[in-house]
Amino acid sequence: MKKMKQAALFCLMLALPGFFWQAPAYAVVVQPSEILSLEFTNGDMDWRGRHGHKLENLFGHKLDRLMDEPGLLVMGEYQPGPDIVDPITRGQRTYSLFTSGVQGASAPSATIDGSSITADLSSLYFADSRGDSFIARNIGGIARGIFNPDTREFYLTWDHLFGERQKSGLATFSLYGKVNMVDVAAVPLATTAVLFSTGLAVLIAVWRRKGTTQMGNMVQSA
Repeated sequence: MKKMKQAALFCLMLALPGFFWQAPAYAVVVQPSEILSLEFTNGDMDWRGRHGHKLENLFGHKLDRLMDEPGLLVMGEYQPGPDIVDPITRGQRTYSLFTSGVQGASAPSATIDGSSITADLSSLYFADSRGDSFIARNIGGIARGIFNPDTREFYLTWDHLFGERQKSGLATFSLYGKVNMVDVAAVPLATTAVLFSTGLAVLIAVWRRKGTTQMGNMVQSA
């Protein structure tokens, strides 16, 4: 499945420069207050680092399954576990995703500038609960990626370090889906070349950011 997702993302990235070249000379700037939620159809995560396999064995399989579920991240407010994705229950244990400001992180927010999107997901957590026992691990970060103004589709990726050293356990997360936002007016640009250059620069940045890791899953429709 991951190979199919990678191939879909690669094909879309090749097609996007053509989209930007033919698009009218307009760009959309969307402020955080105008973005209501990120509705994702799927996500992905890749473990890196010397002890990445240990962390994956610890909770990665359940987390990977949660990330691959469709869900909704509401902007500007914190969400309890059941509200983002459907929790996974195994016996007496329940695994879920939630957002919280317990460590001082702001509620999720996002901004869009033309073909680029940035989201603050620093308050995102993975929860493992059993009876009165509750363990929460932060998995969030500042996510960056690409945005299609016509379809409102987005692709976001971010890194999260587990432990004090990069080699201890570094994970790369990605989400794909659609942005729910209020209608905004397009801002005219000087030429279509400006929009094309912006889109191409974003694609190159995403490509370099992923490096030798898997490209992520752009179009599985999350």
